[in-house]
Amino acid sequence: MQGLMYFINNFLSQPVIIIGLVIILGQAVQKKPIEKIISSAIKGMIGFTLIDVSGKNLGSALLPLQPIFGKIFGIPLQSADVNAAVGESLSGIGAEMSLIFALGFLMNVILARFTKFKYVHLSAHVAFFFSGLIAALLKYNTSLSFTAIIIIGGILLGAYMTFTCAYVDAYMKYVKGGEGFTLGHSSSIGILLASELGLRLGDRSKDLEDIELPKKVSFLREMTVSLAVVMFFLFFTLALVAGPSWVTENVSAGQDIFIFSLLNGILFGAWITVTITGVRMMLSEIIESFHGIANKIIPDAKPGLDIPLLFPNYANSVILGFLVSLVSGLIGMWILGLMKYPVPVFPALIPTFYTGAVTAIFGNATGGRRGAIIGSAINGLLLIFGQALLLPMVGSYEPIMRILSETDYCFYGPLLGYILKLIF
Repeated sequence: MQGLMYFINNFLSQPVIIIGLVIILGQAVQKKPIEKIISSAIKGMIGFTLIDVSGKNLGSALLPLQPIFGKIFGIPLQSADVNAAVGESLSGIGAEMSLIFALGFLMNVILARFTKFKYVHLSAHVAFFFSGLIAALLKYNTSLSFTAIIIIGGILLGAYMTFTCAYVDAYMKYVKGGEGFTLGHSSSIGILLASELGLRLGDRSKDLEDIELPKKVSFLREMTVSLAVVMFFLFFTLALVAGPSWVTENVSAGQDIFIFSLLNGILFGAWITVTITGVRMMLSEIIESFHGIANKIIPDAKPGLDIPLLFPNYANSVILGFLVSLVSGLIGMWILGLMKYPVPVFPALIPTFYTGAVTAIFGNATGGRRGAIIGSAINGLLLIFGQALLLPMVGSYEPIMRILSETDYCFYGPLLGYILKLIF
């Protein structure tokens, strides 16, 4: 058992290792020369690392807004510490989480090999944290034994990894740059809802990305520039509302709010640039390598990858989706306050950015501007109301769910929790 845990925690739980092994395997079955295999693996792993590191830092760049929002709305919120939340959350379910993750990954590969659902979920970091949700729900809402939790949890995770990739794939045909892969991400239910609402209520002819800008501000067509500018104004406006002196004293470590906002905007733009560079490096290597796996090992297999791969083609959707999801989440928080809901919740900024962005991308791809707004607005409400229902169910996993609870956590989490309570 100790050896298995060592392997899971040091190798299998490292997404970059899985990406490297997949590239090596795919290139090897195509009988590529060793120098090509090594080069592709290294470039793919570097590309993934750029996406992973930039993704974490993009999320962290938003965290200073949390205490500012707290001041504006009169809620005692502090800047979230993701690493501390992870450590605290894993203290009660670490063993169950790791073993569910390993069994779930195996189940996903088996389902891809022997059923018609030919999807291999390669976003290991997504699956790892979702295995924690399943472990927490099973441990804190049932009286199942340790072994039963692992077996049932592994089956549930394997099904989740496979079938979410499958239903998201149905909408990839609408998305620019979505050829050759599907998405393996915990925003899948938001993607499904945004796509269906876009198809039914939207107008694809009015593409959000086709908005014409005056010549003097045409530089905003560049994604890195536009995101940096939007984030600067977001930080600066909120700092003014919260009170410049309060922000200087409590959030910006003495920095003037203009400089504080400018640096955070520039930092956000810098990490988006790193993301785009990583996307270009990884995508070419993983898609080529996966052709070998699809031809030789798992016929017709398709990889489930992370959502930043779509960002370069949807600059306007990324910005609009985040802002609309944030506003709708704040409205949802206000509604919960009026209802005097006993569990205090606040929009988690990291999930709001990523899920808001991707739901706007799919909403726009299927229903134009109207689809983007509707999809990301529903996403923000789902995040806040789902989090309110989920938090009482997850025990020691609550700290990380307050920071990283994306759309699937907020939908499938409460659903699974209530089913478990009915059964057990």
